[in-house]
Amino acid sequence: MAKITQEQLIESLKQLKEIKPNREWASLLRSTLLENKVPGRMTGSVPAQKVSFMNAFSSVFSPRKMAYSFAAFLFLIVGLFSFSRFAVPGDTLFSTKKVAEQTQAALTGQTAVSQDVLALNNRINDLIQVSKEGRTGNLPSAIDEIKANASALTKNLKSNTVNDPQTIKSIASSLKILADVPGTDLSASQDMKDLYQTVVESQITDLQKATLTDDQKNTLTQAEDLYSQGKYAEALELLMASN
Repeated sequence: MAKITQEQLIESLKQLKEIKPNREWASLLRSTLLENKVPGRMTGSVPAQKVSFMNAFSSVFSPRKMAYSFAAFLFLIVGLFSFSRFAVPGDTLFSTKKVAEQTQAALTGQTAVSQDVLALNNRINDLIQVSKEGRTGNLPSAIDEIKANASALTKNLKSNTVNDPQTIKSIASSLKILADVPGTDLSASQDMKDLYQTVVESQITDLQKATLTDDQKNTLTQAEDLYSQGKYAEALELLMASN
């Protein structure tokens, strides 16, 4: 076979470029192509695909739609947590507020005792708010929440040794604030008595190990006497006043 030179190839391509298709042939080709695009035609048609369950599932739960749905869900959750900050015991969103508090405390790596102390402080603040605003309908729920937190904190204090005196002082300070909330005397509650007893016992134990002045020794003696009589709230108030 004779070899074609580069010049001959270029010339042949130029000639092909000048060739014009027959008008009737072009019209027929165009009609055929258009017919092939219409589903259901017998000639050159592409059979319609059956819609399977997986195809429908993929269409509805596509990655993009899932991402949008997840973003909307997160937005809703953040919104609920934001609104729940103003909820108090007895409100609809109060349970959401507690979940948000517990989640935040867990993420910051606080100990069980520290979490309970923080929860008690939050519930005391709720009670103060309810009392100031005169929301008598929320008052029983607020008191019940404090009792429940006091019980949980007492159990944790008894099962976990607290070597940080500041934690005990923080609890004692919170109880002092609680005692000053008007119209909400909880000193007769057994849950509160147990917490008072545990805190006072810890305070007395610490003082017994410390080097005391004559005034501090006198305070300790009085606190021990009140403790033996079961007057834990009075003993704690005496110890707090001496600090």
